[in-house]
Amino acid sequence: METIELVFEHWKSTFNKRSSTILDEARQKKLSAAIKAYGVESCKKAIEGCSMSPWHTGQNPGNKKYTDLTLIFRNAAKVEMFLDIYEQESKAHDDMEDWLNS
Repeated sequence: METIELVFEHWKSTFNKRSSTILDEARQKKLSAAIKAYGVESCKKAIEGCSMSPWHTGQNPGNKKYTDLTLIFRNAAKVEMFLDIYEQESKAHDDMEDWLNS
């Protein structure tokens, strides 16, 4: 599977997108640029970071979800913000696991 499709499928799976969700030209361009700049694994982590953000998953005044690929990979600042969320939430989870198991 091509790397763009691999990351696209990860996004669909993460956000439970319906099977008819398509990889259009806008999404392809954003993914291609992000993969080139950050690599496949970091792009997957950015997607997961978005999924860990209450605001982006609908816990906001409008109850609107902000999870589209074109938003996650809009620019370097967005990608890095979601990577930061991923790192913070993963560390918090690991710290909690360590505390519970000690």
